[in-house]
Amino acid sequence: MGAKITCVYDEGSKPATSLIGAKGTSMLVEKDGKRILFNTGLRDRYLVHNMEHLEIDAATIDMVVVSQSNPCDSGALNGLLKLREQPIDVYCPTGLYGNRSFLSRSVGISDSNKNKAVFHDIGEWMELAPGIHLTPYYYDAKGYGETFMVVQSGSRIALLSGRGSCLPDKVIADVKERFGKYPDAFIGPVMLEKKKKPVAKEYADTLSVIPDLYINHCVGRDGMVNLRVNLGLEGVSDFYVGDSYTL
Repeated sequence: MGAKITCVYDEGSKPATSLIGAKGTSMLVEKDGKRILFNTGLRDRYLVHNMEHLEIDAATIDMVVVSQSNPCDSGALNGLLKLREQPIDVYCPTGLYGNRSFLSRSVGISDSNKNKAVFHDIGEWMELAPGIHLTPYYYDAKGYGETFMVVQSGSRIALLSGRGSCLPDKVIADVKERFGKYPDAFIGPVMLEKKKKPVAKEYADTLSVIPDLYINHCVGRDGMVNLRVNLGLEGVSDFYVGDSYTL
């Protein structure tokens, strides 16, 4: 059975549904009976709403990965914990869910939910479950780091992004070196919302080695247009709330 990746949280949602689009990103990865939530989105209420309408029971999620410290990826963890009775493993940047203050980038969790999360640091390559891997951190020009997720199903590989603020050339090259091939799919955001056309061209050239591109979140309208100018109208697909990809 293949792996399935479903968009749970994004700025866009499938039309003619009750799903809500809101700032942030979250994807559910399902493989061999394991269910891993990759990022949480920004707002508790929207994550909970979309999970309910997608019939995703919070109690069936085995672990959560928060790829980097931006609130758009991490803010709604509290909403997920509120739905659960049992603790859950959370892989995230060190100290992200510490004591929130005006000057910190930490994210708050209510006192009633603090004991429901078992936090783990992200460091080098790690395999969370058979065929589901986390990369080390990759850093953008401002020094913000993020981890990517690699999902294997048979001979096929999907690379999942949570924000994509760094040019993904290094992580794509590292995946090829580690697994012997380029990814078959890239799913998630690349941060092109405020970037100029030459930057979008550089991203497009980097992503052109990957057949299936499903881009969302902080790519922005102009960023998506610029990717399609370089890769063709059919070369880049949207990945809205409710959309899924089977590997």
